[in-house]
Amino acid sequence: MKNKGLFLRRALFLVLMLLLTVNHLPMGAEEDAVEEFFDLLHLDTRDDGGAYTIMDKEGNVLMRTARHVHVGDRWIGMDNRRWEVFSVEGDYATARYTGGGRQSWLQRVRSFIIGNTQSQSVQQQETTEKKIGIYSTHGAESYVPNDGADSLPEGGGIIDVAESLKEGLKENGVEAVQSKETHVPHDSNAYKRSRDTAQELMQDDVDAVIDVHRDALEAEEYLEDGMVQIQLVVGRQNQNQQANQEFAEKLKAIADEKYPGLVKGIFAAKGNYNQDMSPRSLLIEVGTHKNDKEAAQESVRKFADVVTIALYGSTEPTQQTEAPKATASRGTVWRTILWLLAIVVVGGGAYLYISAGSWEEMKRKLKGFTQGEFGDLFKLSLKNRDDDQS
Repeated sequence: MKNKGLFLRRALFLVLMLLLTVNHLPMGAEEDAVEEFFDLLHLDTRDDGGAYTIMDKEGNVLMRTARHVHVGDRWIGMDNRRWEVFSVEGDYATARYTGGGRQSWLQRVRSFIIGNTQSQSVQQQETTEKKIGIYSTHGAESYVPNDGADSLPEGGGIIDVAESLKEGLKENGVEAVQSKETHVPHDSNAYKRSRDTAQELMQDDVDAVIDVHRDALEAEEYLEDGMVQIQLVVGRQNQNQQANQEFAEKLKAIADEKYPGLVKGIFAAKGNYNQDMSPRSLLIEVGTHKNDKEAAQESVRKFADVVTIALYGSTEPTQQTEAPKATASRGTVWRTILWLLAIVVVGGGAYLYISAGSWEEMKRKLKGFTQGEFGDLFKLSLKNRDDDQS
């Protein structure tokens, strides 16, 4: 509570300082003051080669990241357990458990049904095209095993990874508009420069914007069963934070079902990351500079399937006609009906077993029910048929 109060006071002080500064600036200088203010929200990765370790109260490691960690940052791990950082000392941060965990089968069924229902949100806006914007704020980021260096000013391996995401989306019938601008150098103004790129993509009527990065840790930090993992990053300081968080969680839920282990987790970090520009804006970190680039490219092709399902409900390319949309819709309805029937059958069976107290009593009741109510119903059906034929 004390840390939250301190944060609120600091935020209020910054806002007041901004207002006072703008009010006393000559005409034409207001924009520079606003940009300088937002630089405070473009908190980025460390440039000293170090990394933060986030632990629970018992000292168990939850995750590591080269991105700056602050009090109030939140983490959702592979197991869907939720954590919030309450202390940062040097390179170590401590987080408290706030809920969540691995889903039960019933929760997974519910997530599946909700996901398939909500995945039609973009289509319901009657968009005639499926289009996603892709760019890289840190376009010089590279993969040492393949590129020979961790950074290439003319354009690093991260551009190749972003292009693989584009190709994966294209295979699913989604047009991806990619900017290969590098926005170098990798400094505090990189997000200011990439903001112009994001704005250009937004003007192309894209349904979502994805900023492709890679982390700067040991390779094993982003490996799961030989697969390079992807971390989703949501900026905590913009008006779209809740919508972008929900978008990230939806992507993770779908990935957990389709490609278990692909999504390493969701890091809600202090900062803006230009995510105030869209309610479906995301920063992804595809492995680290020590991972194999080709493996990272394979991972983003899988992630392209996840994004397609989240936004459009299917990875099947569709023609711009009404018939395929109707077919896809019926398929979703039938899947939902089957899942609901499964819930009813399993739930009813569990209730009957609990009320009966034993398998023998349960079988006796089922036998009596089929011979009683169903038997009478069958006899009545036969009698009605005989009457119709006479």
